[in-house]
Amino acid sequence: MIDPVLPSPLSLRLQAIEGRMTKSEAVLAQWLLRNAPTLGLETGATIAQKTGVSEITVSRFLRRLGYRGITALKQDLRTSGAAQLPGGDLYLRLENGELGTQIRRDAEAVLALAEQIARPEWEEAIGAIFAADEVFVTGFQSVKGAAEDFCRRLAIIHDRARFLAAHDSGLAEWLPANGGRRCLILIDTVPYAREAETMLRLAVASGMTAVVVTEELNTWAAKHTPWVFFVVNRVETYIESSGPLTSMLSLIVSAVAARDEAKARARLEAWPAMLRALDLF
Repeated sequence: MIDPVLPSPLSLRLQAIEGRMTKSEAVLAQWLLRNAPTLGLETGATIAQKTGVSEITVSRFLRRLGYRGITALKQDLRTSGAAQLPGGDLYLRLENGELGTQIRRDAEAVLALAEQIARPEWEEAIGAIFAADEVFVTGFQSVKGAAEDFCRRLAIIHDRARFLAAHDSGLAEWLPANGGRRCLILIDTVPYAREAETMLRLAVASGMTAVVVTEELNTWAAKHTPWVFFVVNRVETYIESSGPLTSMLSLIVSAVAARDEAKARARLEAWPAMLRALDLF
């Protein structure tokens, strides 16, 4: 284990050049420090892939730190005892504490999602989202931000996904159009938004398919659609956990992308060029 007081050899070498790193080197430095215990499993190529820099940049940076390649770095960490895999000892130190209990309960809630995606309705819902000509995503109150983030991610792989805020537009997006398949993804948790069930009912009545992601005590969503997926968000923390919901939304994006991997990959490859043109980063 890395001594909690004494710095590791790697951290000492990084401190020696702190403030004199390029942007890529700073990214590498932070990643190496955060992943020092598992560097024994890495290669120069995997480090490059995970940090988004070139393999030659990794090699040059290690030489700048005084290491003759990744093998020398691993040997240095093994000698100092800093390259042991994390997990067992760290968990034993946490499991009896409050934070350890929360981690375990949150992890159990995420693992419980397996039961939801194993249902036959899961593939049906993913198929409906993938096939839709327009996908509307809406969320309320404390999960509105998660819904907006989910919609942005879905839009990377689905060309007609957009966030819907009934308070802002009065559902003008749903005025009669030229037809086409439309799907609503509604994300709602306790306390339920007053307009949530109304929006769901209106969507279904207008011929849309509807997918609902909600917490396990919801009793009204299944009256309107068979595609209701439950997320445990009560893990006895001060406020409900957002981890399981975020995981569920990520699974939806991945499952939709998997329906046409070539199309998803093409969109992902085209996106960086647009970002560069905007000069945002």
